[in-house]
Amino acid sequence: MAVARYISFAAFIIYAGTGIAVGYTGCNLLAAYVAYLSPWMPVWLWVVVASLVLLGITITATSTLGAIATLAPKPHAFKLCLSLLFVMVVSELATTTLVYRNQQTLGHALSTFMKQRMVATQADYGKNISDTQLWDEIQLEMNCCGTKSYKDWFVTGYGNGTNVPDSCCLIVEPGCGQDIAKSAHPGDDIITQGCLPTVLHAIGLDYHTLSRNVWLPVCALHVMLLVLLMATSLFMQESSGGRGLRVYSVSAILPLHTHKYSTLHNSY
Repeated sequence: MAVARYISFAAFIIYAGTGIAVGYTGCNLLAAYVAYLSPWMPVWLWVVVASLVLLGITITATSTLGAIATLAPKPHAFKLCLSLLFVMVVSELATTTLVYRNQQTLGHALSTFMKQRMVATQADYGKNISDTQLWDEIQLEMNCCGTKSYKDWFVTGYGNGTNVPDSCCLIVEPGCGQDIAKSAHPGDDIITQGCLPTVLHAIGLDYHTLSRNVWLPVCALHVMLLVLLMATSLFMQESSGGRGLRVYSVSAILPLHTHKYSTLHNSY
């Protein structure tokens, strides 16, 4: 039984480690995309990433309590933590299956929403401070210009209809984005690729990398650890039950020759 208890403790600790990894991944996504590009992000993406962070925190907390309950020992707390982890694993598998089946639909919905928001904020460039700062920051860091291409700036009313923001330039300096529409080779002076395909490409790469290298291995590990915990739980329950019968047996507490009925027993 001691071996099973230590195995359960180790499984809970590993579970807690995976919870930290899941929460850390969610925080990175939140900082890198959702919060960073918040004016362009749909609400449902906020919910997905926030749920990922919450899942990591819940797994870590539940697994830590389960490890403590294993050593205490606290059978009821152990079973409660195991039940919560079972619900989480089922939710993980169901969500993973749902996202995998609808990944193209979700990608299209994200692309459509981002395009609408980017076009709207691009029209406010130079008029709204937050939109202006957002576009300049994204174009500088992501090496892109406009929504789909640099030509989008010509129809927004920015400048005289031939300019792009200076943040589109290969070498940023005041006035470097003027009269780009008249240039025969704009690629020599500015970045011509749009920000929408650039951002979506970056999100797609991170999605495939994280899903293959982090999420799927974590889900598989959770299933294996859950099976291991359920097996050790059954073993500890059987061992505890057998020991309980021995402990609460009268003959186990009092020797036979001290029993008050020992004389009657010997007489027969």
